[in-house]
Amino acid sequence: MVRAQLKTWGKFLLLILFLLLTFSYAMFQGGFVSWFLFYSFTPFALYALFIALYPLSDLTVERRFNRDTYAAGEHLDMVITIDRNYPFPLFFLIINNTSSLSTRNGKQILFPGFKKHIQLKYSMANIPRGEHCFYDISIKVGDPLGLFSKEKSFSLKKIILVYPSYTDIIYRSIESRYEQGATASQIKIQNDTTMVSGIRNYEPGDRFTWIDWKATARMNEMKTKEFEERQSNDVTIILDRSPSTSFETNVKFVASLIRTIIRHGGQIGFYSIGEDQSIFPIRGGDEYQQQLFHHLAKVKANSQLPVSSILEGESVFYQQSASLMISTSNITEELIEMLRKHVRRTGMVIVFVIKNHNEPFSDEEYRLGYAASQFGVHVSYLHEEDFRSALTGVKH
Repeated sequence: MVRAQLKTWGKFLLLILFLLLTFSYAMFQGGFVSWFLFYSFTPFALYALFIALYPLSDLTVERRFNRDTYAAGEHLDMVITIDRNYPFPLFFLIINNTSSLSTRNGKQILFPGFKKHIQLKYSMANIPRGEHCFYDISIKVGDPLGLFSKEKSFSLKKIILVYPSYTDIIYRSIESRYEQGATASQIKIQNDTTMVSGIRNYEPGDRFTWIDWKATARMNEMKTKEFEERQSNDVTIILDRSPSTSFETNVKFVASLIRTIIRHGGQIGFYSIGEDQSIFPIRGGDEYQQQLFHHLAKVKANSQLPVSSILEGESVFYQQSASLMISTSNITEELIEMLRKHVRRTGMVIVFVIKNHNEPFSDEEYRLGYAASQFGVHVSYLHEEDFRSALTGVKH
């Protein structure tokens, strides 16, 4: 701060020195040329002095967006307005408007003159999914000689959340079998909790409504009712967050799947495990969908573990009568082997293998899919153009 003030005073003294030198030259030399030089330099010198005194607190800066929320691929329109009270002529004005969305320098130079109201419009096409930051706006003014310049930063930092885009999927009910019997039964929109066959110890993943409060009070230990038959439209979705070129397409498919199932009365449990671990219990409704979309807007492909390890480590997958859907870009022997164990204990398992438009599926991936189908796991291979019919081909 002290160094900047000394630099400013040094420039001020230098400017005074230049004025005295040109005046002295005109006085002693005389003639048209010497006086012309003095009178020509004087306006620039005086303007530089006025710039040094001009208060940037006179500026009011505002940044507005055309909407509060965005979906991936949409246009973002932004308007920056600058208002000032005094119509002091500004030779130039440099606006630095940077953000995590922009890959280039956000500086823009204007020549406002006497204007008291300045407006700039920005447009960004095909904004990507994610959490994007628009940083503070800085404004710089100066004189033509470059002797004096002033800069001020305006606190306008804002976070924009861009939700994943989605495709409307043709909905059909999914068949699922449950722990009591191997017969496939179709999932209904309303849950059917019929005859209670007994009680057991409470386990993670059990619903709150299944707790037997009388038995819990009597035994001083959490007890859960067991039913002879349970039918529901519960679905557990696992998003594979392993690094992949198809990850963004994978996220779009999961968003489409969540929206379709919840819109048709379904309930979803969601597992997203990477550097951070996000586990959402089985629920439904618009508010819950918004919560899941908020997570999908920020999720990153940063998992160091294969999805098969997640299945192995989370025993809750074996304790719910819910169809299991796994969305991945890489089907492996380890995943198939883990699903072989899983499908024996609980409901239907569906693996969606997602690739970008220009990525073909390998013979090895088809072989693994065929091997999985031999013990009841359905594997569906999808490009983005296949999303709409993703559920119509799901059979058990």
